[in-house]
Amino acid sequence: MMLIKDLDPYENNARKHSNEQISALKDSIKQFGFTNPVLVSEKNKIIAGHGRVLAAHELGMEQVPVIVLHGLTTAQIKAYTIADNQLPSMASWDYDVLAAEIDALNDDAFDLSVLGFTNEELDELIGSPEVPEIDDEEEKKKEPKDTCICPKCHHEFVI
Repeated sequence: MMLIKDLDPYENNARKHSNEQISALKDSIKQFGFTNPVLVSEKNKIIAGHGRVLAAHELGMEQVPVIVLHGLTTAQIKAYTIADNQLPSMASWDYDVLAAEIDALNDDAFDLSVLGFTNEELDELIGSPEVPEIDDEEEKKKEPKDTCICPKCHHEFVI
């Protein structure tokens, strides 16, 4: 755990966090707790988790869980900050499964607002047998091109 006031946001973080996203992150933290630690450098510079830190601060939290990444170069820190935000955008939804899961949560009277979808998106998914149209060319661009394995932790990354 680290005090929020001791964390140093990365001044060149290219990912911008809207008020809507911060609000959704706050709702998620309230519902599930702070489940995804902030990644920081050995000098307490935030590498990943800027939005979560903003949300925690707005919730009045004084500290958040962190993982300190040791031994990264300045270039690796910059690259990971970008990669952490970009790599998830390469994934896509299985809309049939997503709709079924959301429908089941709705049947359980679960608060769907914490999922991060707009009301309009939820309305489209709940009870809608049609899968949103996907541009095949866009999906092909998202297909992984290659992978590499970290020599330290042996985690496989898509590059």
